[in-house]
Amino acid sequence: MPEEVVITGLGIQSPVGCSVDAFWSSLCAGRSGAKSVTSFDTAELPRHVACTIEEPMGGTVHGGRASQLAVSAARQAMADAGLEPRLTADARTDVIMGTTMGETEFIENRLFAGADEWLNDAHVHEIMNGRPGCIARAVQADVGSGGRATDVYGACAAGNMAIAVACQALRSGHCDIALAGGSDGFSRLAFIGFMRLRLTAADVCRPFDKDRDGLFVGEGATVFVLERLSSARARGVRIRAKVAGWAMTSESYHPTRPDPEGDGLRRAIRGAMTTAGMTAADIDYVNAHGTGTPQNDMIEAKVMNECLRPGTPFSSTKALTGHTMGAAGALEAAVCVLTLEHQKIIPTWHLREVLSPCEMDAVKDGVRDARVRAALNNSAGFGGYNSSVIVTAA
Repeated sequence: MPEEVVITGLGIQSPVGCSVDAFWSSLCAGRSGAKSVTSFDTAELPRHVACTIEEPMGGTVHGGRASQLAVSAARQAMADAGLEPRLTADARTDVIMGTTMGETEFIENRLFAGADEWLNDAHVHEIMNGRPGCIARAVQADVGSGGRATDVYGACAAGNMAIAVACQALRSGHCDIALAGGSDGFSRLAFIGFMRLRLTAADVCRPFDKDRDGLFVGEGATVFVLERLSSARARGVRIRAKVAGWAMTSESYHPTRPDPEGDGLRRAIRGAMTTAGMTAADIDYVNAHGTGTPQNDMIEAKVMNECLRPGTPFSSTKALTGHTMGAAGALEAAVCVLTLEHQKIIPTWHLREVLSPCEMDAVKDGVRDARVRAALNNSAGFGGYNSSVIVTAA
């Protein structure tokens, strides 16, 4: 039987807190990360609010904002896991990072640059820093790991997918330790892109509300230290949780709209339960993808009704954090881990009247004490990417 994969380290950079404790405190208090956009002029745009990070990121690194966020989260995770660079310098430590946009700021800079700038050294430097794989390589360079560095491009399911890829690598023996998660920085391209698709909220993000009208674009990074159970025990470190199951699926229905039947997400949920050796009766809580957009929430509710037992508690933390894109799956997997640790379920803040039909238990109106032994985290992305991860108590 394959050895269990466990979480021994966690690092978070989010619009509602740039440490694990600050993040959890904000979620419990219902503090939103939404604020006016200041990085560019939105005066002529119909939307002006996003969920961005204002705190300093703790250290400098070459590269763009997504890489800086990822490095900061990775440093936290390494410290949390009791890892020093010398313990990860061999070729058995991998870095696997999910992202939606990569280093978009470099693309934006080049689009606004004059023709005479395209041949100078700064242009070459920016192109190199924005190339595929740059985020994982930035983390690898900073923490000194000697294994593979891989960026997973799975749209807004990428953070969950990175965790799944890392678990597969650990179970197959291709690495001994993995730093895995997701990262995306706020950008003009993402903000205007979601706005042009008419997916952004006018005032408040209300996932699964009958009057929901969209999401807030966010940014952030989350990194986990994953290793086999025997490794964690040998090092004598705290085990935060176990990664019991995972699955990744794709569909080809539409570039930006989910399959109305939810086929990809359905297969992801059931696949994760199969990997974990679980049934719907074993799932005590679901952190839903829950973007607050009309189509996503309706389809996700339909799929949860079909795949999970009636009355299973669920919520979406995007009401506070915004949609952190490639970081979302990992950030919300962290919510699941902290739910297991604290035995408290974060509600869908701002939810007033739950959409119909919904046979699940939509947690709202405040934090709920609950016995949670297994939590399911769902992620979905443009292009038909889907991923589900199940974490269980240590």
